[in-house]
Amino acid sequence: MLNTIVTPADIPHYGIAFPGFFLLDEDGVIVDKLFNRHFANREGVEAILDSFGGRVAIGDRKPDGSVTEDDGIEISVFMRGGGGVLRVGPMRRVVVRFEMPEGLHIYDEPVPEGMVATRVEITGPDGLRFDPVESPATRPFSLPGITERLQVWDGTVDFVVPFFANSGMAGALLSGDGSITLEVSVSYQACDDTRCFLPRTHTITLDVPLEFGVVPGFGKLKSFSPNVIDMDSAAHMQRLFLRKAAESEST
Repeated sequence: MLNTIVTPADIPHYGIAFPGFFLLDEDGVIVDKLFNRHFANREGVEAILDSFGGRVAIGDRKPDGSVTEDDGIEISVFMRGGGGVLRVGPMRRVVVRFEMPEGLHIYDEPVPEGMVATRVEITGPDGLRFDPVESPATRPFSLPGITERLQVWDGTVDFVVPFFANSGMAGALLSGDGSITLEVSVSYQACDDTRCFLPRTHTITLDVPLEFGVVPGFGKLKSFSPNVIDMDSAAHMQRLFLRKAAESEST
């Protein structure tokens, strides 16, 4: 899939593809796709399986952080992808899971004045890029005395924030810190069919292991990681870069 964001003037990268996956069912019908804008940001196998399965599957893994409120709502946070390890380039996902007792729900935007919609915000060190929060479909709901039709979530709900580390994370890698810290802020207000509880805000801290990625063994890429391997295409890619550079100089 030709990367149309890269123009012919962007030598030597013009002609590179969008990294992505098409997901097919048993009958060969495309049921989903996962594509990214940058050639270095690849989806992990976990994201592909989650997309095909229709929900985040964490198995027996314990959450990296969690809190349980007196209203019975449990909020857990964990990182999905790469076996729980962050490397420069590949996509990862922070998952915020709400598990609500029967009869309780939380709200999506918009809400009437005085009520609080559910919000997830993440902060971390320089070198991280966060995509917008991905949330499941809501259902309509009406509260007594409120004319607006509200949108709510109930049961078990996952809010997913895709993110990746770019070259700005190189300093943390070279310093040998071994991990970074993410702060996940969650705000919400729970209600049942007749009453609402006070709004809540929690900040849950995630300690994410940080490791060097693997790069092909040619050119300047060697400087990005000590984990260098010889790939079958490395010699061809090197010749492509040299040819594109020569074309640029000649023009």
